[in-house]
Amino acid sequence: MIEAAVKDNLLVVVVFVLAIFLLVVGRTLLGVDSWLTFVSGREIAQHGLPHHEALTTIPLGRAWTDQQWLAQLVFYGLDRIGGLGLAVVFHSLMVSSALAITMVASRVRGASSRMTLFAAVVCLLVAPWSWQLRAQTIALPLFALTLALVATDSRLVSRRTYLVFPTLALWANVHGSVILGVALVAFAGALGIFARAFRRETIRTPWWRPLLFLSVPWACLLVSPYGTGVIGYYRLLLVDSPVSKFVTEWQAPGPHGYFLVFFAVAAATVVLVAWQHRRLSPYDIGVLALTLAGASRSVRAVVWFSLAMAMLIPLALDGAIRPRRSRPVHRRLAAGLMSTLAAILAATALFTLTRSDAWFEHGWPARAARASVTAALASDGGATVWSGGTYADWLLWKETRLRGRVAWDVRFELLTEPELRSIVRFNAHKPGWRAALRGYPVLVLDRRENPEQVQALRREPGTHVLFADRVVIVLSREAP
Repeated sequence: MIEAAVKDNLLVVVVFVLAIFLLVVGRTLLGVDSWLTFVSGREIAQHGLPHHEALTTIPLGRAWTDQQWLAQLVFYGLDRIGGLGLAVVFHSLMVSSALAITMVASRVRGASSRMTLFAAVVCLLVAPWSWQLRAQTIALPLFALTLALVATDSRLVSRRTYLVFPTLALWANVHGSVILGVALVAFAGALGIFARAFRRETIRTPWWRPLLFLSVPWACLLVSPYGTGVIGYYRLLLVDSPVSKFVTEWQAPGPHGYFLVFFAVAAATVVLVAWQHRRLSPYDIGVLALTLAGASRSVRAVVWFSLAMAMLIPLALDGAIRPRRSRPVHRRLAAGLMSTLAAILAATALFTLTRSDAWFEHGWPARAARASVTAALASDGGATVWSGGTYADWLLWKETRLRGRVAWDVRFELLTEPELRSIVRFNAHKPGWRAALRGYPVLVLDRRENPEQVQALRREPGTHVLFADRVVIVLSREAP
């Protein structure tokens, strides 16, 4: 018993180490989607829930269903209260709690501490890009909680399983990945109906309960200020959007680079499930298949597979790997380690909270934003700014006067396919790339991403450099 308790303490240690690591690298977790989250939150706080685009010029006036409004408002509120430091601390808490929930659920399901620990570590290695601060951050623990509630009671017997409904309703205002959570809960309901139809259910439950879990989750999608308006958003997200043709994160992962880790874990998972399928329920196998299929289709979905794997696979690992005789474990050593890590975590959190916003914006030069807005407002009527996806939302965040003056940002779902093609043509330096810049006298470009374009533009007559460092350059053009 003492040994088991110590091993569970090691699970807590993993959570502490993850939280500390996220705080230490906190300012590197602020990226393109982070600034979009803060900008959108401010837009909601100052102008109300958006229905039409007002931030950028290309899709100006088009319908904008901001499904993840609540997550954006939360992060903006945190910034207003305690600056970017508080937002980073909250982000660390959300990611760490998602891992903690998966490990608790694994142990509740009867998996050993050893295999739970192993699966958790593997989980962290599969999709580290998902640690970026953004609206999805809050969806991570909501996914883990939803799956935990059903995976620990896939026959839907316990009343606590009803907690999935308020969880899904909250998730429906946080991130579009709620559609996956709805599918996972509805799948459990469908299995319950199937079991009853073929008399395979050994536990008596009300006949209506599986039907409830099959149908109500879909209604949770509509628990939003947008009401039935979110239906069009999900249709665009899953069916009509051309984004997957142009944006890497929406495309399928390829067998190269760091994605090889995902493919290795995915292959091992498939082999393990086939080998130890008797230790897993039909629901477990279905969830792993569904999340793996999603991960194989989109890089963005790999994180959901990694969390599902961490929660469900340890039982199969216990069957595949025979437990070895453990060496004596010192309880005081484990307790001392936890106390030390708790102290380090508290100190790291305090350090993060006391940093200025400028410290977190290292690599995002404020002078570039000031130069951009000065040039944009200098001309009669105010000029518009072309900025690549890297800096667009950051410019909007730093300079509120650029609202409605930036060409486009990373909400690619607001753009049409021809517009996306034009942006890709510019970024790829293909023939005719200058056409994308027509009508934009102020340019903010990443010199690492667009070196050829920067050189060509600087040679044009009437072009002036307003700001430049090793990464970003701001150009003014007299005759764009």
